[in-house]
Amino acid sequence: MNDFRIDPVRRPIAVLIAAALGSTLLSPFANANNNGDETLTVSASTEESAWGPSGSLVAKRSASATKTDTPLVKTPQSVSVVTREELDLLDPPTVKDALRFAPGVMVESRGSVSGFNSVNIRGFSQISDNVWLDGLKLAGDGYTNFQVDPYLLERVELLRGPASVLYGASDPGGVIALVSKRPMAETLREVQFKMGNHNLYQTGFDFGGAADDSGEFLWRLTGVASDRDEQQVGEKAKRYSLAPSLTWQPNDNTRITFLSQFSDEPDIGWFGYLPAEGTVTGGAAGKLPTSFNDGEPGYNKISRKQMLLGYDAEHQFGNGWSLRQNLRYTTAEMDYHTIYGSKISTTDATQLTRGALEMKEQLSTFSVDTQLQNRYRTGEIEHTSLLGVDYRHLRNDIWHAFGNASNLSLTQPVYGNTDVSYFSLSSQVDHQQQTGVYVQDQAQWQRWMLTLGGRYDWAKSDSVNRSASNALTEQNDSEFSWRGGLNYLFDNGIAPYISYSESFLPTSGTDYYGHTFQASRAKQYEAGIKYIPAEGLISASAAVYQLTKDKNLSTDLDHIYNSIQNGEVRSRGIELEAKAALTSSVDVIASYSYTQAKFTRDSQYQGNQPYEIPKNMASLWGDYTFHNTVLSGLTLGMGARYIGSTWGDNANSFKAGAVTIWNTALRYDLARFNLPGSSLGLNVNNLFDKQYVAGCYATTACYYGAERQITGTATFRF
Repeated sequence: MNDFRIDPVRRPIAVLIAAALGSTLLSPFANANNNGDETLTVSASTEESAWGPSGSLVAKRSASATKTDTPLVKTPQSVSVVTREELDLLDPPTVKDALRFAPGVMVESRGSVSGFNSVNIRGFSQISDNVWLDGLKLAGDGYTNFQVDPYLLERVELLRGPASVLYGASDPGGVIALVSKRPMAETLREVQFKMGNHNLYQTGFDFGGAADDSGEFLWRLTGVASDRDEQQVGEKAKRYSLAPSLTWQPNDNTRITFLSQFSDEPDIGWFGYLPAEGTVTGGAAGKLPTSFNDGEPGYNKISRKQMLLGYDAEHQFGNGWSLRQNLRYTTAEMDYHTIYGSKISTTDATQLTRGALEMKEQLSTFSVDTQLQNRYRTGEIEHTSLLGVDYRHLRNDIWHAFGNASNLSLTQPVYGNTDVSYFSLSSQVDHQQQTGVYVQDQAQWQRWMLTLGGRYDWAKSDSVNRSASNALTEQNDSEFSWRGGLNYLFDNGIAPYISYSESFLPTSGTDYYGHTFQASRAKQYEAGIKYIPAEGLISASAAVYQLTKDKNLSTDLDHIYNSIQNGEVRSRGIELEAKAALTSSVDVIASYSYTQAKFTRDSQYQGNQPYEIPKNMASLWGDYTFHNTVLSGLTLGMGARYIGSTWGDNANSFKAGAVTIWNTALRYDLARFNLPGSSLGLNVNNLFDKQYVAGCYATTACYYGAERQITGTATFRF
């Protein structure tokens, strides 16, 4: 098979069809390239896998919502897919930034912080807890979480709404599902160089292909190394990642892919926060600059090392039966010592009081998910049935020390005083364990598609406090979750749907009387319509939903230092999304979301809106590629994102203002210089260097958004 890789923003579909079906089809596509006003169409023979490349900005298949390779038009829940082509074009620095143009997700909640994937989805905050890689959860605990460089990924997907029916314990807002780059039969040789402001230097490589003539063994080796200054004075971020993978396919029915990632981050960058007085509003020291560092440059440091080892295996027995298994073992080590800003001094409004934290954590997890799938017919009904069992175990060895540090002047900060007095030390070992059994059936009768699934989970957690004579606390939860959805499939690609889904999430801690809390529960009603025609590169959707989480913790007014489990949070919203290659030259990405979230029951905040949840968000991106004259191969793109104002705390005492952020991209395809697949690019995020507060969760904790980021990229394939 020939390798027709070209610039990521172009569609290779036309070339593939022409090569496969003959030169009679070449003329229409040549006309499209000449005048730029012909709509690009896709042959039904074009292959796309839910776990592989899509070939364009538009994906039509996904496994995030079903764990099966399913067309998005047949999926009764909202799913956004960011393909490799979109990642290459928009150049997001982190996984969360890859979702900037998706509806229903607020990626700005921690501003310029890049070491943690903290997002808000459909009105619910999720601090790096709902990320899955290759079908298995990247489970974190304490201060430890996992981070994956976008260069190592084939896709970033967002499943909005409760998803416990397939994934077990999870936050109700949604699931971020990542798909790793995997071995391919075609030879791949790519090197990439990046430079940018803030002293950014990055090198990446991606090599792979068949290891033997028969194609029984396929391999891929992807790596990336980056070094940059943070926008905060004196802070840096460094990362070195390597992802070897190997596929063994002894016959047409059996395949096993070994996947691994190794990452060393000597410094993950700045992770502090600033008071609202001086960021949202002017304080005694005026507005603080976006480069203000509340800690101690040269002293503050968070390092992380992580290892992921596993495999993805599948065997087809025939007659529609197949068996799949995903397995992974992971480790992460975090070493964290920092001085951080706490609050403005009550005696001198120009002074920032500071705390100190030193932490060491060693986390390991083992996860396995085994699925038995059967495709069959009963009369006129086509079924894809799935029976699965998954297991996850986590262990985290934790040592923490909390203390006080010297004040810092907000007007004339002088760094260098790293004296710390610790007042609290703790040492503990946490364990988490989850076992789930699930069943799902996707049944299609004529134009109707019914998806129905159920799951039962046994979740257990315990903690041994070595600082308190090995005191043991335990919690056990067993929960049933289910999901049902119905699609109606028109021939033209329009598919209205309705669905219901549930989730649960264990809640740690005890009330005043020592009773452990029950798992919180969430349920969602969703209705929508999708337009994903078989011909053409277009995917559009509209959805309305109501998502309610109960058994939420709120303050026990009779014992104000304790919590009771009587709260409820409800989110209602509308989401619109479209991705399209309108012509052979024009791509468009657009989204809008309206989110009305509030505490419907709470001892303190009833009727209020949760912090960091904008009611309105909108985005629009467009790019144009020239196909003739001296500009042939040049792509120009520009987009804007609007983020509405957000409350800065649950008491709704102050707001962070609305903001519009502009991004732009320029890319030049080097194919005309006999370098197919090679390109030169320039990306500018926050084009006009807008200074804004991205979000706050307390009067003492606000985050500036990222300053203007200019990145030049040179990608060469040979």
